[in-house]
Amino acid sequence: MSAEASLGEELRCRRVLVVDDDGALLELLTEYLELQGIQVVAADSGEAALREIEGPTPPDVVVLDIRMPGISGNEVLRRMKSDPRLARIPVAAMTGMRPGEFQLVAAPDEFLAKPFDVESFSAALSRMCGK
Repeated sequence: MSAEASLGEELRCRRVLVVDDDGALLELLTEYLELQGIQVVAADSGEAALREIEGPTPPDVVVLDIRMPGISGNEVLRRMKSDPRLARIPVAAMTGMRPGEFQLVAAPDEFLAKPFDVESFSAALSRMCGK
């Protein structure tokens, strides 16, 4: 990525859904993406995420926390990957749990172990959205 170009200019993804029940992380990721010129929809629960994903303007990519109260990110991931209309949307799953503490019910396109750095986050988006 050149110093002059923002992440948003380089990616085909224009609309990103970020889902996390941690308000501080949700705000941080939203601000970062918006500064990169990407339209962000923020959701603080699995229920809100499903409303956005199944709505009239689905996101180009989803950044999804796995462990949340109510409908978990794991359940959102399962529903997305089992629905042919939604399975095409790339998903980056993120969690602070350690390997062995969880089992994903479907394979995400990317995986981010919390805490992660900006470079890892940007690289995951680049792989999912392409250039």
